[in-house]
Amino acid sequence: MAEPEGGQWNVATKENTVYLERVSEDDKQLFEDLLAPEEARQLARLLRKHADSISESDSVDDDDDDDDDDDDDDDDDGDGDDDDDDEDDGDDDDDDDEKDEKGKD
Repeated sequence: MAEPEGGQWNVATKENTVYLERVSEDDKQLFEDLLAPEEARQLARLLRKHADSISESDSVDDDDDDDDDDDDDDDDDGDGDDDDDDEDDGDDDDDDDEKDEKGKD
């Protein structure tokens, strides 16, 4: 659907309308249209919406690539705390955990 690299878009105003034209590298007219101001605004919104969705999906892909760099942190428990010695063992009795930890030293 998209034309290969090159060429240009020409946009101008002409008698209360927006003139839109696509020209190829060899100056062949590929597309021409006259739009009312509201139509031009609607087209601009649609173009922005689609361009933004592509940009957002690209940034999500980039974020996924960044996660691959963290594979060397195998001992991290994911809580954001570098000190993994005093982790909760899941029971409700945290006092016993402190006594157990002191007994290890």
